[in-house]
Amino acid sequence: MAVRLGIAALLALGITFGLFYLMQFLISMGNDRGADIKKGQVIEFVRLKRDTATQTRKRELPKKEKPPEPPPPPELQMSQTDAPDANAMAIFAPDLSAGPDLGSGPSLGAPSDSDSVPLVRVPPQYPIRAAERGIEGWVVLSFTITAIGTVENPTVIDAQPKRIFDRAAIRALKKWKYRPRIVDGVATSRVEEVKLSFDLDDV
Repeated sequence: MAVRLGIAALLALGITFGLFYLMQFLISMGNDRGADIKKGQVIEFVRLKRDTATQTRKRELPKKEKPPEPPPPPELQMSQTDAPDANAMAIFAPDLSAGPDLGSGPSLGAPSDSDSVPLVRVPPQYPIRAAERGIEGWVVLSFTITAIGTVENPTVIDAQPKRIFDRAAIRALKKWKYRPRIVDGVATSRVEEVKLSFDLDDV
C-alpha cells in the first residue's frame, strides 16, 4: 500500500513539473513572436517633386458683335390739301318758327270705357289630405272686384266634392288683383264668377 502511494506521488510531481515547464515554454514563445511582429517593415512615403510647373490656361470671352443698326425710316411725303370749306360743312336746321297746328286734330276727351282685367292670379294650394287620398275636384266662386282692383266677398257657389277645396280656393282668390272696370272715366266695382280646378297632375 505504501509503495503505491509513493509511486502515485512521484507521478503527480512529474506531471506537475511537466505542466509548469510547458507553460513556461509557451509564454517564452509568445513574447518572441510579439517582438517579431513589432519589428515589421516600416513603409516610408516620399513625395516626389514635379519637374515642370503647371501651366494655367487663360480663357478669353468671345467678342460680342454689335447688332446691325436699324435702317432709317422712309420719308413720308404728305400732300398738302386745301382745308375743307366751312360752308360745305354747314348743317341746315329746319325752321321751327311755325308751331304744329293741333287745332284741327281730334280732341282729347274723357277716357273710354273698359272692362276689368286680371293682373295677378295666385294658384290655389292643393290640400295635403286630398293629395294623399288622390282626390281631385273643382270649386265655383262668386266675388266682387272693387274700384281699386282688390277682391272682396268670395263665396262658394258650387263645388265637387263638397267642402274639400273650398278653403284653399277662397284663400287663393283673396290674393288676386284686377284692373277695375271703367265706366264714363270712373272706376267701378263689379261681381264676377270663376271656376278653380284641383288636378293632381298640376301638383
